[in-house]
Amino acid sequence: MSQTLRKILLGIGAVALTTQAASAQIPPATDAQKAAGARVESVRFEPSELTLMRGETASLTVVFLDSMGNPIEDVVGLLVSRGGITPRFATLQAEATQLTGSSAGDAQIRVLVVVPEGEGSFSGANGIRPAGTLEASVAERPADRIEVDEPAYTAFSGTSFRMSGTVITDDGQPHGTATPEWRSADPAVATITPGGIASFVRAGAVTFTAAAAGVSADYPVEVMENRVEQLDISPRSISTRTGDVVRFNVRALDGNGRVVENIAMSYSTFGLDSSGAQMYEDGAFVADNPGAYRVVVTMGNQAADAIVEVTAREPASEVELQGRGAVAHVATSDLWVFEGRDGRDYVYTGTHANGGGERMFVWDVTDPTDIVLTDSVVVDARVVNDVKVSADASWAIITREGASDRANGIVVLDLTDPAHPTVISELTDQLTAGIHNVWINGDIVYAVNDGTNAINIIDMSDPASPTHAGMWELRPGETNKSLHDVWSDGDYAYVSYWDDGLVILDVGAGTHGGTPTEPVFVSSINYAQGNTHVAWREGDYVFLGDEIGTADGMRGYVHVVDVSDIDHPEEVAKYEVPEAGAHNLWVEDGTMYIAYYQGGLRIVDVSGELRGDLYRQGREIGFIRTNGAEGEAIVPNSAMAWGPQPHKGNIFLSDMNSGLWVLKHQRSRVITP
Repeated sequence: MSQTLRKILLGIGAVALTTQAASAQIPPATDAQKAAGARVESVRFEPSELTLMRGETASLTVVFLDSMGNPIEDVVGLLVSRGGITPRFATLQAEATQLTGSSAGDAQIRVLVVVPEGEGSFSGANGIRPAGTLEASVAERPADRIEVDEPAYTAFSGTSFRMSGTVITDDGQPHGTATPEWRSADPAVATITPGGIASFVRAGAVTFTAAAAGVSADYPVEVMENRVEQLDISPRSISTRTGDVVRFNVRALDGNGRVVENIAMSYSTFGLDSSGAQMYEDGAFVADNPGAYRVVVTMGNQAADAIVEVTAREPASEVELQGRGAVAHVATSDLWVFEGRDGRDYVYTGTHANGGGERMFVWDVTDPTDIVLTDSVVVDARVVNDVKVSADASWAIITREGASDRANGIVVLDLTDPAHPTVISELTDQLTAGIHNVWINGDIVYAVNDGTNAINIIDMSDPASPTHAGMWELRPGETNKSLHDVWSDGDYAYVSYWDDGLVILDVGAGTHGGTPTEPVFVSSINYAQGNTHVAWREGDYVFLGDEIGTADGMRGYVHVVDVSDIDHPEEVAKYEVPEAGAHNLWVEDGTMYIAYYQGGLRIVDVSGELRGDLYRQGREIGFIRTNGAEGEAIVPNSAMAWGPQPHKGNIFLSDMNSGLWVLKHQRSRVITP
């Protein structure tokens, strides 16, 4: 699960938290501190009103008051923000809390206090209750200029394309709300809609003007005479399946049969006996539903068409249960499956705060139908969120959050006897706030630091004595950011930076001068709704699982990003289950395995080229709900899948409510070339 309490708010107009998130992130408190919290009747905010400019940071002090209005000392509180204020979550201490305006609009600060577990609950989490609310707002910065994007096409008479631009504020950032409105200086040469659709009437010169928020920009365009006399499309007919991408070659030809380059054309599809298909500007066609479709390309008074017959994909095949490692007394977190040095197969699973998250379980899964719990490792923590094993299976790392002494960091295990691992070292220096996730590349470990929202780079060449080897963070020194996860193939690291989206770093590819210990920024991509939670690359695609807080719990889906041009990542497809929220995922051999909140395991064919809505296209090839029975789950008959991993023909899956599942899927379909 994510660091949800410090990163996400659920509901509109009120703050609500998932049970798992709330219980996971309640700050540690002594009995005396809990007793002090139970006496809190209200809070006083200093200042009593909070208005920020986007990018501005201000101090907020929270004073806890008893029923007589007297201050109470030694209370442990949690600040939760909604709207355009960060951090989303912060433990309240004696000193003032620093808050930053991150996006314009209304905002809200809510304060919770830690109390004895029998005396308070909040959204299903025991031992915490609301104490006060402060309404706030964030104002947008003044606009400074408009930057007009270079058009993708040459302006030819008789064609149309969209002009675009970005309003830039006085701090050099994109404006949060303003969008340019367009006009043409000479409609006889070219018209343009307020939204930027330009239509070129005849050859000549014209100036477009974009205006917004008191600033404007002119963009001169030279309209060229259109020489096209024929459009040609091939193939003229083709058969395919739903979800398979068909590439059409479309050419604009002049009177001599020569190709006219860089000319805008319009693409459309018409269902002859069905609906649900799309044609893209680069000549790619994909259908969600079976049936016959006509693809039409137009440019001025020229047109060309083709016929596509689409059949349904093969139906999903059965996912079979092989074995269970049921855990009903404590929430299960991440897992790692590997072959030990003794030749046997093992799964290590972490634990979360619900029930006590201080343990890593050791499972022998050599016979998936007869899983054996062989041991466990106990550390000082409220959450053992992540487990990773080195490539040679000689050592492992477990992460710690919420330690009683606040010395969190990582714990290194010796796997000489993988059935009974032992602690050989720890690293807490610079990592005391907690480590949420790690990734291992050889002797290098990338660790997600909860306190700094930076990646700490750790040298593990001597597992008995890990040392710091470097650090990388987005916008060094700024606090309005949140880091969740990191994944790397040794060439690039794909960093899930929550509201800032996917950040790609060169960590050894050499394309941008990066090394494993001195990463170099390559590119990034984000999206308006949702928070980048996890990333995984296979082939030309990075699969991003996001999280979206709703009143019904965590939602979110998988964004498919084309990184064939690593400097310009582009989202091209998605996989979204309407009734469930994506958590961790694993992609291997053209197959994506996704653990779903409220949904169990989904298995998706992601082979071949990907475009559009993979769920509607029928690319799901397997599904099972991980519902634990009474006595075999914290919440019976309630799937809360956390993470999948394929290994030796089986799929291993952890579920927060019910522990370890071992599954087998018979893939009865043709991999898309």
